[in-house]
Amino acid sequence: MLQSADSILPPGIVKPILEAAMTEPENMAPSSAMERGMTITGKIPYTEGIAPIARRELPGYDSGVMTLLICLFLFITLNLRHYSTFLKTFAQNLFSVRKRANVFDERSTMSETRVLASLILLTCVSEGILLFGALSLAGTDSDNFISIATLSGLAVGYYLAEYAAYRTVGYIFTTPSRAEMWAKGFTSSQALLGLTICIPALLSLFVPAAVEVLVWISTSLYIIARIIFISKGFRIFYHNSFSLIYFILYLCSLEIIPLILIYKASLFLTSSF
Repeated sequence: MLQSADSILPPGIVKPILEAAMTEPENMAPSSAMERGMTITGKIPYTEGIAPIARRELPGYDSGVMTLLICLFLFITLNLRHYSTFLKTFAQNLFSVRKRANVFDERSTMSETRVLASLILLTCVSEGILLFGALSLAGTDSDNFISIATLSGLAVGYYLAEYAAYRTVGYIFTTPSRAEMWAKGFTSSQALLGLTICIPALLSLFVPAAVEVLVWISTSLYIIARIIFISKGFRIFYHNSFSLIYFILYLCSLEIIPLILIYKASLFLTSSF
């Protein structure tokens, strides 16, 4: 037969034990090693939860970015009916190094200028968006619209500086007709580049998980366009082994160093926002 607790324990022990068991939980010391560890380390108990952190807004949902894209595509739409006429001309300017037989083909019309300007703007804005995506992968956190607009403006400035440099180099080292041919090859390469990288740039605004892949695809397309343009310059300027030295200097001064400076400038500009 089982005996009661009063018959087992000594007198005067049962009552203090019952009083201790009936005390409030907050007056009691932690009863387990886990609870003692949470109290000592200051961790938040699971019953209180963790405060939510606001998720960063996607660039594609930024009203400023969308306004920039809408204005760009409106400008492209206004010149859309001329695109089929001049895309073939741009491809010929990029690959050919022979002077055209028809003298009237050398004249640049207002329609061609508008089409070229719209495609160059498309290229610069796409490069700004892709630069923003590449910098976000590197950990840079800045305002979507201001950063994209600034990087697009940086791309426009880079294009204008390159165009002026190619004009100057062509004026010094070759004939005016070949210098014109080289400059048109550059503008055509940039115009056609915009048509190829605009889709990856737009996707990067809405699919952040694919930004790295899209940036690498666009970088490959940019390198291919530059290689085609550089090969055209090589066919224009190369005459003997001595001219190869000038061509190497051209590659370093106009094709490699400016890209490093653009990357440094983009880091500096986005870090200030």
